[in-house]
Amino acid sequence: NVVEGIDIAATPAVVPKDPFGVLQPYDTAAKLLTQPALIMTRQVEMMNLLVGFEQANKYAIVDPSGTPIGYIAEEDTTMVKAMSRQLLRTHRPFKASVLDLEGNEVLKIHRPFAFINSRIMISTPDDRLIGEVQQEWHLIRRRYNLFTIEQPDPSTMQIQFAHIDGGFLALDFDMHDEQGQKMASVNRNFVGFARELFTDSGQYALRFDAASATSAQELEQAKEIQANKDEKALAQLESRGGLTLDQRAIMLACAVSIDFDYFSRHSGNG
Repeated sequence: NVVEGIDIAATPAVVPKDPFGVLQPYDTAAKLLTQPALIMTRQVEMMNLLVGFEQANKYAIVDPSGTPIGYIAEEDTTMVKAMSRQLLRTHRPFKASVLDLEGNEVLKIHRPFAFINSRIMISTPDDRLIGEVQQEWHLIRRRYNLFTIEQPDPSTMQIQFAHIDGGFLALDFDMHDEQGQKMASVNRNFVGFARELFTDSGQYALRFDAASATSAQELEQAKEIQANKDEKALAQLESRGGLTLDQRAIMLACAVSIDFDYFSRHSGNG
């Protein structure tokens, strides 16, 4: 869990207050999202491994210390959906639930049919749209645009808050704001040759806060500020960056799309 000299597990989670955000600290998804980072791992399915039968997507989510904190499970209820997975492969539509350890739905993911560029939306359990991620076509680069919903009037146009521009065969997907500053990152980690070769298994590190920590000194300062609960210093720390709850949820959906678009065994890219 040490990246570029920074201990991810020891990095404080900085979540700016967002009074107009869809998600608030009292929402059930907040416990999962208020981590400095998440590790998302696609689960290996036996039918997929043995005969190439495309089964419903399932992911385990753990915190930086390796403690399980949730799951993502694709809806898998009808024969029609099972057949669409075999015929449409990565173009198929799907819906999934983000669950806590007790099996309670805390977020919902919807990815509609996509012929070329994918889209994925994430919402609350009561269907309040939080935002979406749109793939941007490029011949060799791996690009995404991330959008939140304008509040308090959700009928207005979506607002882009980040852009991903990964290189050819990229494994690291850095999120940048409109000034080009790095906000966060999704990084795909190799988990073993045999599993990578024969299955869709893959591990993704979502770095909400560790990605913006530039030195051990900054990390120690942030930890001291949070430990002392200095309100003024906390406000200054938040003003320096950090993703809101809405942005973190959208980034989680983005990681699912990245896995689906480029690293599924049927994507033709992974």
